Amino acid sequence: MTAAMDNKRLTVTEMFEKYPDQWLFIIKPEICKNTSQLLSGIVQVHSPSRKIVHKASKKFVGGAAIKFTGDSSIPEDKHTLISYRLKNTE
Repeated sequence: MTAAMDNKRLTVTEMFEKYPDQWLFIIKPEICKNTSQLLSGIVQVHSPSRKIVHKASKKFVGGAAIKFTGDSSIPEDKHTLISYRLKNTE
């Protein structure tokens, strides 16, 4: 299931609490300049399926992040930064 979200900015801790074991597509990410850690952002799409979130992210170009909130081999402080900007669908 994919869900479109409201535009509320959440911290990473809030994302983990609100969306456990989910892949998140995060727009307007705030990244720590010293550590490159994701600090906060707006969850645009969430799903237990990585493929669904990646598919949804293809509608965007610009700066965004994809993060998994469950048990993963990826350390918690790591995330995938991608580009986003809503593509013109006309």
